[in-house]
Amino acid sequence: MDTNPRSLKLAGLPIALSLLLSGCSQEKPGNAVPGPSSAAPSSSQSGNPANVFGDLKACELLEPTTTPKGFAAPEIERYESDNGCAAQKRGYASVSIYLVPEAGIDQLSPGQGTKVPTKVGGREAVEIPGDSGTEACTVAIAVTPTARMTASTSLNEGTNEEACALARELAIAAEPKLPKVS
Repeated sequence: MDTNPRSLKLAGLPIALSLLLSGCSQEKPGNAVPGPSSAAPSSSQSGNPANVFGDLKACELLEPTTTPKGFAAPEIERYESDNGCAAQKRGYASVSIYLVPEAGIDQLSPGQGTKVPTKVGGREAVEIPGDSGTEACTVAIAVTPTARMTASTSLNEGTNEEACALARELAIAAEPKLPKVS
């Protein structure tokens, strides 16, 4: 029997190749396209609070304010809801906007901060300085009693007041684009 290491490697090659190739499928030319969603169709906006925002996307609300300030292009986020967006400016801040169809401002946790009632564009809102520690703030606007938009900031350096000024700016710019629901 030949125990030369080179011949042992060569002897195992057909086995390794057959295992490798057995897991592969034939390629088909073209582009991959996602199939239809298995989610059930949603009901009308008036009957389902999940539709209060319709086709509105959080990035559409964030980008017009952050791009002129030199933030990186906004990216979709899904921490607070499935409709979130965040942008960063290196050395300055991280900001985000979320459209939350299943929880109003009353359900928003203040984290490490305290909820301060306020108004944005005539809508009920809360401001939470220090919600995630120093240099942070969230402003949440009520869209319905069970839906909200949140604008959050986290500064690299600064105060809660400076963070709240930026969060307020985001909220004020986004508010006119939010659905008007009676």
